[in-house]
Amino acid sequence: NLVNEAALAATRRKASAVELQDFTSAIERIVAGLEKKNRVLNPKERETVAYHEMGHALVALALPGTDPVHKVSIVPRGIGALGYTLQRPTEDRFLMTRADLEHKIAVLLGGRAAEKLVFGELSTGASD
Repeated sequence: NLVNEAALAATRRKASAVELQDFTSAIERIVAGLEKKNRVLNPKERETVAYHEMGHALVALALPGTDPVHKVSIVPRGIGALGYTLQRPTEDRFLMTRADLEHKIAVLLGGRAAEKLVFGELSTGASD
């Protein structure tokens, strides 16, 4: 769970106490997966992933009622993610309106839209 992951992060830092940075690291690890240090992107791939993730972030910032963007990363993590945009909810929500759902979908499609606008085509990374 989150607290255990944060404690492990503090231990890896050789710290005597768990701090906010450990909880942030734990959230990233749980949500996005382990960092893949052996997955090295070439400069063109890094640029593509950066524009893709920024597309998600810009759409999230532009639309009302979306969760605020907490972090954008182009560090490969997990099974296949080459980057990610982390949004942090400001409150628990149990019901969503149609507009809320449409905004969530727009944020998810923002990466594809950015690739199409910038490069004129889509990469395979824009398929998931």
